[in-house]
Amino acid sequence: LDAQKHLKRFLDVYPGHAAADSAQLLLGMSQFQVKSYAEAAVEFSILVREFPRSDLLDQASYQECLCYKEQMSKAQLDPTFAFRTRSCLNEFILRYPDSPLVEPARSSLQDIANGLAEKEFRLGIMWTKMKRYRAGIIYFDEVLQKYPTSLWVPDTLFWKARCHTERKQYDEAIELLRLLVDSFPDHKVTDQAKRELEHLEKVRAAERTSEQAGRQR
Repeated sequence: LDAQKHLKRFLDVYPGHAAADSAQLLLGMSQFQVKSYAEAAVEFSILVREFPRSDLLDQASYQECLCYKEQMSKAQLDPTFAFRTRSCLNEFILRYPDSPLVEPARSSLQDIANGLAEKEFRLGIMWTKMKRYRAGIIYFDEVLQKYPTSLWVPDTLFWKARCHTERKQYDEAIELLRLLVDSFPDHKVTDQAKRELEHLEKVRAAERTSEQAGRQR
């Protein structure tokens, strides 16, 4: 708090000083340290806007994104700041592709994708347990289409296959289980997927035999 007071005074008295951009960054950092994230984000954005030739632009831009990330709640509750953080980080990577902060930015993006994917996955599970399998498939598709690199893809494939099984769409279920087994051989759900795949392949083979016998008759 003392640092904020002195930094604000410095910036008021010496706005054109060579160290003004550093002071602006430190002001944002001091607010970040006391968890005043909304205020800190404003200070970092001021640096980017008011000091366009500063060597600290990438750091300030990245720190602004972290301010939004710190305000994130669990994605299942409110994804607003998750979306805002994701947008901020994507813009940062595009604007400063050579910054050493790009890798941690990408790591943060993956964390956000995992959280948002979990939200859709949990909703899919909820509908599946209510035996609303078509609705469950819709949410599972959201995970697979929007967050294809998330940690929830294997579980999503497994549960989507179950929905198709319950709807007697065995070919679709078999395709998903094969994809799971082939793509994620070491995942915790894969052994169970193998058992269900073996069972469904037998069921489907029996159906084909019955269909052929019916045509022959």
